[in-house]
Amino acid sequence: MIDDRVIARIAELFYIHNISQYEIADKFNFSKAKVCRLIKEAKKRKIIEFQIKNVDKRPIELEQKFEKKFKLKEAIIFYNSDINTCDEEVIFQEIGKIGTDYIHRIIDNNLNFALTWGKTLYYVIKNLKVDKKYNVNVFSTIGSVSLTETAYQNVNLAQMLSERIGGTCYPIYLPLILETPELKESLTQENVINKVIGDTSKIDYYFTSLGTISKNSRMYTLGGFDLNFFNALISKKIVGEIGLNFYDINGNFIKAGLEDRTINLSVDEIQKIKNKIVIAFGDEKVDAISGFLKTKIADVLITDSKTAEKVLEKAE
Repeated sequence: MIDDRVIARIAELFYIHNISQYEIADKFNFSKAKVCRLIKEAKKRKIIEFQIKNVDKRPIELEQKFEKKFKLKEAIIFYNSDINTCDEEVIFQEIGKIGTDYIHRIIDNNLNFALTWGKTLYYVIKNLKVDKKYNVNVFSTIGSVSLTETAYQNVNLAQMLSERIGGTCYPIYLPLILETPELKESLTQENVINKVIGDTSKIDYYFTSLGTISKNSRMYTLGGFDLNFFNALISKKIVGEIGLNFYDINGNFIKAGLEDRTINLSVDEIQKIKNKIVIAFGDEKVDAISGFLKTKIADVLITDSKTAEKVLEKAE
């Protein structure tokens, strides 16, 4: 058995002095395989211990609970329990930084991106900077609403993302809701995603927030829905929407009567996408997040700790 002092010395050279396993093997006349085994043995014998500094105060246990509970590939949660609830703008900025970091992590050539709209996505994209431009495609997936602030419109966000990371943008210059089903059919006969890459299964990353069905939602306060339609959504127990596809608290998608006139991706088209990243937070979004997680469509969730804790409470 190799003496603890030798193992400690090998571990020190490897972890503290950044000496390669090949150099250590040469120094001690061991094979590289043996050095590798001894480094593992150092952990087993507790000769070395690791402490990971939580530099961004990420609540790792909470993230793991989310991933297990909702079968997510990844949950990325910003810890904000020490931030005053009135500091919403701070949360937008911090959540935006996490979304930006996620894009930095996955960005590469020959990727296909798609996104929806909203203030949260705006904060993700506005501070995005890359060292070089990439050969990617960026697709709009939803029409525009004249009542929504221009900066948060889908077509603007798609163009912003393309300008920052490079590649080609494919905007949609159509209203979100058309007058008749016939008009939608005539205007969307040649879907740009299908034309460029085949179908939505070729989209690598889809970034979206979630809309709420409340009197605080932008679509209601700005007049996008009239009161009768809004009350009809409530009567159907609808709690949220993704790209104007409506669902209830149990994760069931519900017909709202707009489907044949809406310029958007259908639920089936969204489900085909490889990675669906949902970015949402806030008390008014708790039901929307809870219901959407039950659809099992989301792959990645980015939110804050206060929202996450409330979503977990609802699920338990």
